[in-house]
Amino acid sequence: MNAPIEHSRFGGSGAPRIMRCPRSVQLIEKVPAYLRKSSTYADRGTALHAAMALLIENECSLAGIVGEKIDSYVITLDDVENALRPVLTYVETLLDHPGAEYFLERRVFFPTIPGAFGTCDLIVRIGSAVHIIDFKFGTGVRVLALYAVGAEDVVNAQLMFYGAAVRHSMPKFFAGVDNIVLTILQPMSIEPDAEMVSSVEIIPTELDEFIAIYRAACEEAVSEAPRLERGAWCRFCAARLICPKHTAPLLDLAKFMVPTPRAPIDKEGYLQALAAGLDLVDAIKEVRTALHDQAKRALENGDCVPGYALSAGRAERHWHDESAATAALLHLGLTRDDIVAETMRSPKQIEIRAKARGLKVLPELIDSRRSGVSLVRSENARAPVPGRGEIVRQLSEEAEALLRRRGTETRRGGGGRAIP
Repeated sequence: MNAPIEHSRFGGSGAPRIMRCPRSVQLIEKVPAYLRKSSTYADRGTALHAAMALLIENECSLAGIVGEKIDSYVITLDDVENALRPVLTYVETLLDHPGAEYFLERRVFFPTIPGAFGTCDLIVRIGSAVHIIDFKFGTGVRVLALYAVGAEDVVNAQLMFYGAAVRHSMPKFFAGVDNIVLTILQPMSIEPDAEMVSSVEIIPTELDEFIAIYRAACEEAVSEAPRLERGAWCRFCAARLICPKHTAPLLDLAKFMVPTPRAPIDKEGYLQALAAGLDLVDAIKEVRTALHDQAKRALENGDCVPGYALSAGRAERHWHDESAATAALLHLGLTRDDIVAETMRSPKQIEIRAKARGLKVLPELIDSRRSGVSLVRSENARAPVPGRGEIVRQLSEEAEALLRRRGTETRRGGGGRAIP
């Protein structure tokens, strides 16, 4: 097993969070270090990063790495086909450029902030351009190199951190560089049609501006009253369990206050209470998951969480040797159909594999049927379904428009028949 990964309180991965919520730095330091890891998904991400380094250095092959255990995670065939293969293909194309130089898993230090460092997944120089590449092997929300925030385009803070840190830590490598290309490679996300590559090209003066902004955020983080702000940057924050912005709503039962029985019926007020209650349930789900994960890791570490203990999971039965079992079962009198079930992968699974090879599944091969409607937050509604009131309003507007159009046609033609 590899040595524990050292983290910087002002490191690159935390830059987007620190810039928006400086107080998170102090809150996270209250959480025991070994409980700060986000989840088992982090184990997979760490393992795939290590696997990529081995593949790039030709220390193993894609076929040979299947089944290999890296720390606590075992690399699967799906990991290879859906994540490692497409990323490796992109990287090899880049490294095939004449004169390309590269560094893997390079620790770099951020200027002007003591103790601020991070690890770049891949740094490539081709001519006068430097490519700084970050691998994202998560399958959740898509991460972009450039975001549209209102009327502004904002470069990913983690990539900007790495850009400034590489320039500061590797001055000879960076000498004569005119262009800096910041790239995120994310082969899988919740957006099935999302492109794997997200890049933005910046110039050195933009790094100078970022250094000043990030230094100010870090100085605020260690001040007496840093800002505390909740947002998308909280997703992997280890301090959510002790963050007032996350825990305060759990005690705010006033959100459920509705008019007394004698008060006039206020439909809008009641609907608002429903929304507040749903917000509360969502907050409880988030905190419950984080509480469960941290308590389990604490117990696995040998610590005591009063009132809780680890229990053995449900026993799962497996064949000792599938080939031997198949032969024995056939000899017993069962047919091969009794023993082996052949099923086709789902359209999504095949589309992911096709995308990894630069192929596209023909849409006419797939039939899509919705099972019904579900309740989600407005911003997460992929295909909003109008309610009955909205449907009636739309039909009324369409009917009125049709009547007006027919009336106009009747007046123009001098004949015809108007709708009564």
